[in-house]
Amino acid sequence: MKRILSTLTVIIILIACSKEETCVYSPECEQFGENSTQSGLTVVTYNADISSDFVGGIYDTRNNASAPVGTDWAPSLISAGYVKNPADWTLKNLGRVFGIATDDNSNIYLASSGIYGQNGYNPLYKNATPGRIFKASSPTYAISTLVDLPGITYPTGSTGSLNGIGNIAYDKVNKQIFATNLDNGKIYRISMAGAILDTYDPWTIDTPTPDITTQDEQIWGIGVNYEKGKVKLYFARITTPTTTASNRNLYSITLNTDGSLPPSAVPTLEIPNLPGAMNTITDIEFSGDTKKVILAERGDPHNAMSYSYNKIGTAWVSNTQYFVGGFTGKNSAGGVDFSYKSDEKGGVKDCDDFIWNSGNYLEAKGVTTGRVYGLQGIKYTGNTLAGASSTDLFIDYNPPIYNFAPKGDIGDVDVIDANACFCISKK
Repeated sequence: MKRILSTLTVIIILIACSKEETCVYSPECEQFGENSTQSGLTVVTYNADISSDFVGGIYDTRNNASAPVGTDWAPSLISAGYVKNPADWTLKNLGRVFGIATDDNSNIYLASSGIYGQNGYNPLYKNATPGRIFKASSPTYAISTLVDLPGITYPTGSTGSLNGIGNIAYDKVNKQIFATNLDNGKIYRISMAGAILDTYDPWTIDTPTPDITTQDEQIWGIGVNYEKGKVKLYFARITTPTTTASNRNLYSITLNTDGSLPPSAVPTLEIPNLPGAMNTITDIEFSGDTKKVILAERGDPHNAMSYSYNKIGTAWVSNTQYFVGGFTGKNSAGGVDFSYKSDEKGGVKDCDDFIWNSGNYLEAKGVTTGRVYGLQGIKYTGNTLAGASSTDLFIDYNPPIYNFAPKGDIGDVDVIDANACFCISKK
């Protein structure tokens, strides 16, 4: 009788997965849901100077099992018609955008940003609506305005600044979006209909003045993780001097049971002494199994790091630094996300197998010029500075998407989640 019951249990588990994906189960977590047809598409943002030019695009990176390593994968993508620029993703319609989030219905959200003037390679730009978050609705990805964060302004007479939205993140459990406001240092909780539900200020209350808040109050990248049945919101704080290890830390707060922000919560120190030297950590992303986190800096195009940690017990333990590009191996453009390794049909084979990192001065052995400005695909377990040009994946924005992509113009990256890979931790 016991053998019959065990067999029935196995059958029930197997039919919970689609035919084109491999599911990994654990008694400590619950599978989030089924994949959408868009799971695995990769969304990118970048700078533009002409109103009709695109400021973002979507790559079909779902079938990556046979993707060529050490060369530009983009020609094979574009020849198959897999690169997509939604018609209204132009500078005229969106302004300059950096942060990206995606929801369970494969809708895409893009956040206004002044970050492209950060490192001196571009002038300081003004966005007409520096606090705007756009929604690009699946499957056409036509844009509409989701919400305008209040109070994001520029000094009188200014030609622009870094001011805007640091980044955005989606909460799968509570179906809501979080955004960081660089003008006042607050985190905003936003409904899927675009209503501002509440806010949280983790540090000192900012004195309202035009332009970006002080370094100690700035929150850029933001991430959502699910731990022991609770939803936790993560963000980094880099205080002056920014190159001192003790001034570079990752914090979290735990949301209330209804998903709301706890207004008086004291941030919990999760990872002290983060590596790096830049004053902005612009992206924080968690794996589907909730046990891995990757962080990306942005700033000096040849001194910005990307690295990861693993959750072991209750502690986050350093995993590896990723060598993004050549020269220093520290050429991160500030965007990073997990991706799955596909099977031969493009379905999920190995969840969170590798990461996409946006970057400058990427070295690909098979590219004639040797240089790529765009994306580097790196095994989560890590790469080496000497071997990356031969072992990693590359997608160059110059071409196919945008014909002018030097240092400072590369933005964020986000992969539409394979929900079957997500495991909501219960204990």
